[in-house]
Amino acid sequence: MHIIKPTNRGAKGMMAVKRTLRQKNQIAVRNAKASLAMEGFYLTPKEDQLLSLKAEGRLKESEFLARALELAKNV
Repeated sequence: MHIIKPTNRGAKGMMAVKRTLRQKNQIAVRNAKASLAMEGFYLTPKEDQLLSLKAEGRLKESEFLARALELAKNV
């Protein structure tokens, strides 16, 4: 995470934070998992691994969808 100099906009003392795409994806995954948990749903280890691989950019969309479909069929 890169912190850049303070700005005069917004709340006093707030720093603008520049995040990488990977960091944004990690935050999005954590938020999604937290939202699911609030509703009483949890990912299996296989689902968690699949989601992490996609968020890290290590899977193409087509491969992600194919694997997700296979997981859904086995439920």
